[in-house]
Amino acid sequence: MSRNAVTSGGTKQSDGSNTVRVRARLHRALRDLIVTGKLKAGEKLNEIRLSRQLKTSRTPLREALLHLEREGLVRSDMRRGFTVELLSSRDVREIYPVLAQLEILAVRGSARFVPPLLPRLAKINDAFARARTPLRALDLDTLWHDTLMSESKNARLAAIVSSLRLAIRRYEHMYMTQPGLTSVSVSQHKAIMAAFQRGDVKAALEALEENYRFGMEALLRKMGEE
Repeated sequence: MSRNAVTSGGTKQSDGSNTVRVRARLHRALRDLIVTGKLKAGEKLNEIRLSRQLKTSRTPLREALLHLEREGLVRSDMRRGFTVELLSSRDVREIYPVLAQLEILAVRGSARFVPPLLPRLAKINDAFARARTPLRALDLDTLWHDTLMSESKNARLAAIVSSLRLAIRRYEHMYMTQPGLTSVSVSQHKAIMAAFQRGDVKAALEALEENYRFGMEALLRKMGEE
């Protein structure tokens, strides 16, 4: 193989990696704009304005929007283009109990591996307690739950949980914006860890279910449903 061929191949590979990074950056930026409410529920998305704001062309922007549509954050219409998906109490009622049971299933199956994770879980929870922005709090809360179930070897279960976490990300951000609720979650995490520390898996899983139930009910109250 010639030197030019190697160089050319390397360049193509580099260009491909660049494209992947650009798409990931766009997806993350758009997702955060939606999650934090800077792009509001029901808002029609102006692709020209967004492409200028995010310093990108229309093609990768549209690819990122299609990705977000698959995640349930935006919807497309031939006449209206893309709009931010509306918030729905039905989503909260349907997703939270399912996500709770799936995480419980994953953690129950890997419960004997949780005690070695407790120092890391405690460190994440301490950072969660000190978070200064709702988005930072959301990221740390998600990391805590992901770490708790990280020893589960069920890849399909992990993929479903990840998908559902994306579906409720906007609702979780709403939760984190409400005064006092983050400290409740921190305390609930401590109760889960304490139960695992003393070897009471049943109590730990009940506390985990309560963590989700409390979050769901707090959101429904915020949305005027209870």
